[in-house]
Amino acid sequence: MIRAMSLAFLLCLTGMAQAAGDPVAGEAAYAKACARCHRSVDRLIPMIGGDGAAAKTAYLDGFLADHKAPDPAMRADIIAYLLKVSGL
Repeated sequence: MIRAMSLAFLLCLTGMAQAAGDPVAGEAAYAKACARCHRSVDRLIPMIGGDGAAAKTAYLDGFLADHKAPDPAMRADIIAYLLKVSGL
């Protein structure tokens, strides 16, 4: 948690945080790897930490790295999908 918050802070300062993933691939990855337990993405959106895309990207990257998405490309796709669905 602290690692993710530190990363979010650094990314916000530098303005470099952008999900480089593919939201279409992220939707498929979410359906395959996440939806079974987490069900609707609408339930998750309010729980994503951080204000703005940079902070949310950093939070999700840190969280997903330790939670069933160790592959960086898959994480980037899922993050792009979640940001798109959340309106960012």
